[in-house]
Amino acid sequence: MRACFRESYKREFIFYEQILPKLLEVQNKIKNAEGLKIKFPNCILACAEYDKESIAVQGLKEDGFKLRDRLFKANLDYVSLVMKNLAKLHALSFVLEKTNPGEFEEIARLCHEDVQYSKPGPAPKSMSSYYEASVSAVLDEVAKDKLDRLTPDILNVLYKCTRPDSYSTICHGDCWNNNILYKVMGRKPVEVIFVDYQLVRLASPVTDIAYFLYMSTDGEFLSKHYDQVLDIYYGTLTAVLRHCNMNVENVYPRSIFQKHLKEYSVLGLIEALVSMMIITAPYEDALKMTEMKYEHFDEDVCEDESKDNSLFVERVNGIVNDFFQRNYSLDAILEK
Repeated sequence: MRACFRESYKREFIFYEQILPKLLEVQNKIKNAEGLKIKFPNCILACAEYDKESIAVQGLKEDGFKLRDRLFKANLDYVSLVMKNLAKLHALSFVLEKTNPGEFEEIARLCHEDVQYSKPGPAPKSMSSYYEASVSAVLDEVAKDKLDRLTPDILNVLYKCTRPDSYSTICHGDCWNNNILYKVMGRKPVEVIFVDYQLVRLASPVTDIAYFLYMSTDGEFLSKHYDQVLDIYYGTLTAVLRHCNMNVENVYPRSIFQKHLKEYSVLGLIEALVSMMIITAPYEDALKMTEMKYEHFDEDVCEDESKDNSLFVERVNGIVNDFFQRNYSLDAILEK
């Protein structure tokens, strides 16, 4: 456990000390377009010394930013803000790669290996148990069978999804409700800021998109707004790149974006199925389960009463139904 946290602290330290300054250099060149800029936490202290690991950022609460509950049901306004800011983050990475490939390669080397999924192989027993508990709640028998047969390969799929390719960007890696702060005016969110950059990685932009949508929204939202929020993401990406004198079709073509959605969305689905018991559990139980999630315990850690949690069952079936209705692939990534 200590080693796992050590690596995540190191990654966040690297982000604030070496990656973020390069991204900000790119962003500072964007003039007369404040709406195309992403806000980052202001890191005032970063230490990676063993047993003294610490990251301190300037108070965001005083600036009006608040964390929503992990069970918060985000509406279109909230999700649109997140999609826009993911696009801005990814765009900065693309621009740096195209304008200064040497510097991009330097920071890419720092995060090309995923903190959690650096090696293929069998998943920890606890991780498999959480996944299996979610699969057991799936009502569609065809989807349930396909997900069940994927069980031995879930870690291999996550490993392949987090390997860089020619369209990879700097990704947040853990973008969901617990790591997003909103500033709200009246009843409408007007600004968003991502925190906890401990899992930053070099990967397909879709890994961030699918992770957020499957971890932080539900089937009802996805059925109504999925295509719309993808258009918002791609439109924002297009706008930032255009402002930097780049054509999105030469950087991240729509055809590649669609291909990535089909191949990489499985990361978001698996992560959500592994985490859904934790997301929908009472606070104290969620803390305990989070600690056990990636540990190598021999015993099963999930109990049958999860099936009696109506929110758990609803959330699981909502994301599973959406994934399969879109004809996304569970295992195409394994062939890469």
